[in-house]
Formats: sequence, structure tokens, C-alpha cells
Amino acid sequence: MWTVSDEALLAGLGSGDPGAAAAFVDRFQRRVFGMTLSVLRDRQAAEEAAQEAFVRAWRHASTYDPRKGTVAAWMLMIARNVSINMLPSHRPYPVDPEVLLGLQDPGPSQDRTASWHRFPSPCGRR
Repeated sequence: MWTVSDEALLAGLGSGDPGAAAAFVDRFQRRVFGMTLSVLRDRQAAEEAAQEAFVRAWRHASTYDPRKGTVAAWMLMIARNVSINMLPSHRPYPVDPEVLLGLQDPGPSQDRTASWHRFPSPCGRR
């Protein structure tokens, strides 16, 4: 069992050290999977999200800043963000290309900007 700090394991992960990478995953896998499962509520999707979270941690290990929080908090934030991005409600919905080009009225269900046009602009213009 690795007894080094979380920061040292993250540095090893980022540098490509296979032993450090395995220890990092071993140390955080339960918490990361728990986070992804709590957001997605689907075991297969949670496993996929957890794997993606570790890949992102590996790719972005050099961006970790200990002044902003612990490695565990940083890792769980990555897992949370990956999970939220995988939620079905965050997937793009199809839009008719003619609506995008302005050749067709989007109709009430696709007119996402109509409600904010009723309020005055903070600059005094509409």
C-alpha cells in the first residue's frame, strides 16, 4: 500500500508512473464511483463516468492547485462534472436546420429566448 500523500500520487499519475497511477485509482475509486452513481443512478453509466473522471485527472494533473482544495475534492469535482454532462437532460436536442437559418418559425416549444425579451436591458435598451 502506498503511504505517500495524495498530491504525490497525483504528480505520479500526471507523469505517467504506472505504480502511482494504480495507487491513485485504488485510493479514490470508491469515492469517485460513489459520486458518479449518486448523480447518474445507473451503474453502467456511473462506471463510464468514473473512468472518464480518472482519464481527465491524468490529463489535467498539472492544473491541480492545492490552495483551492484537496486532491480528493478536486477529483470529486471532476467526477461530478463528468456525471452532470452525461445526464440525459444535458444532451443536445435536434433542431431543424431551417430554424437555425431563420427560414422557419421555431414554434413555442423551441423559442428559448422569447421570455427574456420582455424585460428591459440593464443598459436601458430593449
